[in-house]
Amino acid sequence: MIRFYYGSGSPFSWRVQLVLEEKGLAYEPVLLSFEKGEHKSPAHLARSPHGKVPALEDDGVSLYESSAIVEYLEERYPRTPLLPPDPAERARVRIEELECLLYFTERFFPLARHVFFTPSDKRDPAAIEAARAEVRGQLGQLQARAARGKGEYLVGALSRADFTWLPFVEIAARAGADLERGATPWLVDWRSRMRARPSYERSYPPHWRKK
Repeated sequence: MIRFYYGSGSPFSWRVQLVLEEKGLAYEPVLLSFEKGEHKSPAHLARSPHGKVPALEDDGVSLYESSAIVEYLEERYPRTPLLPPDPAERARVRIEELECLLYFTERFFPLARHVFFTPSDKRDPAAIEAARAEVRGQLGQLQARAARGKGEYLVGALSRADFTWLPFVEIAARAGADLERGATPWLVDWRSRMRARPSYERSYPPHWRKK
């Protein structure tokens, strides 16, 4: 049985959980409390030495870092593939993943820090709006790339790229940088398709359900 250690609202955790659900894999979810510092406990540091989530254990294999985990799941459980067979298309999926993980996150994390981790009385409204504008600019670039392609998903057929981007898009929306029909119509429709998938409901962050 796969054991999956995650934090609610972590985009990297959500990415892996979406892949687990899409592949139809049986797994035991282990929710770690950020408030209680469970991700920094000795037990978790033995699994993930930087105290990050997610981490995964599978039949004696222990992994951390979401990119390594989704690569492992694709190779270890190839049924229901989330990478296309064509080498060029596989490369395009990986490029889109890197667009998110390398470039989008540079704009995303400053916004997240301002909105989610800064006390309300210390927030700088001008800095928040500037950060939102940066995130919207990146989403506009994603819109342009995706709209040039063929198919209903970011790189044609459903792939890991979709499950890499979706958590960040959803969290950015909660930080006030939501998709807008006028600016990103293709992405608005894409998100609706992604939300309709059973994997979305099954992996939805638990602490969001309570609000």
